[in-house]
Formats: sequence, C-alpha cells, structure tokens
Amino acid sequence: MKISRPSPSMVVAGIALFVSLGGTSVAAVSYATRAGSVDGKSAVYAGASLNDAAGKLVATNRSGTDKGRLPGKFVADVGRTQTFSKSYEVADNTPGAPQVVSSIKGLGQITATCNDQNTVAGNEDPTSTVTFINGSGVAVNVARRVGNGDGAISVALNQTATQLTVGGSNTFEFHVERDGQNAIIQGGIRQDGRGTPNAICVIFGVVTQALP
Repeated sequence: MKISRPSPSMVVAGIALFVSLGGTSVAAVSYATRAGSVDGKSAVYAGASLNDAAGKLVATNRSGTDKGRLPGKFVADVGRTQTFSKSYEVADNTPGAPQVVSSIKGLGQITATCNDQNTVAGNEDPTSTVTFINGSGVAVNVARRVGNGDGAISVALNQTATQLTVGGSNTFEFHVERDGQNAIIQGGIRQDGRGTPNAICVIFGVVTQALP
C-alpha cells in the first residue's frame, strides 16, 4: 500500500493540535501549582509572623471581635484604637470600688472609681478617680491632664498606680510611653444626679496605641 505524503495544510494542522494539547497540560500543572495564589503571590494565615508574611498576601481574621479584618500588626504606621464607655452608681457615703475601663496591651490598665464627696445621707455629689496601673514589667513615662488644666509628668514604676481626679463633669487625658511604644487615653466624665440619692458617673473615651 502506498502512503501518500501529507499535504502542507495537514502538517500545519497537526502541529497546531500538538501545541494546543501540550499547552493545555502545562497550563493545568501551572494552575494546580498556583491554586492558592493571587497575581502570582502566595498567602499566609492571619496569625503568621511578620517574617513568614514578608512578600506575601495576608488573610483576614477568621473569628473573634476582628473577624473579617486584617490584623493590625501587618499594617505599617497605623495606630491601634479601642473605645470604652461605662457607667457606675454612686455608693452613698461609701468609697466606690475600682472598675476596669480598658486594658492596654503591653502597658497596663485604666480603672475608674465613682465616689460620693457629700457626707449628707441621700444627697450624693459624684467625683471620679481615673487610674493608670502600670503592668508593663518596667518603669514607664506617664503624662496626665484634667480638662485644660496644667499637666503632670512622672515615671511610674511597675505595678504602681498614677491617678487623676475629676470633680463634676470634665475631660481627661493620659499619655503612657515605654521604649518608643505610646498609648494616648482621651476621654470624658459625666456625673449625673448631683443632690439626689441616685447619682451616677459615666466615663467614655478612646485609647490610641502606636508601636515603635
């Protein structure tokens, strides 16, 4: 049997088929290899270290209060913020118990106490004491101010308290610094029901924390 020579068109078609089949297999292998990548960059989970995440994409948090959000440690030059808002009843002629207002990562806590400065029973006059408790393990710098008054600056040793007192309603501010890590606590205190047996203290504000 004589086999005829393929025509030029048949040769071209065969080459095209071979290339297309080969290209498809290469593309499949390439896709499988990069299935977890976006624009050629692989991703790491939200709890990865900065070294592991270098040059890669980062996933958002899967759970918790920051669910669906990018972890702050991966965002440069952006301070971490948290808000607080609490109210306390005045204990008539009795010192109030300190209540934790906010915890500041790596630095300590802010507490508030609502006291009665009127000694007449049933006639309450609220006053608030706001305290920063140093829980950093080392000494820190602390600046504090009530309203537009003169500020005070001191060094707080570990596990010591730095206080300010707000009589009536006013604003307050703490600035805490440790080795370049800064936290600014700004807030206001409202004291309602003065002269009644049911006075309360309301404290609210925001903590802005910046890492070095």
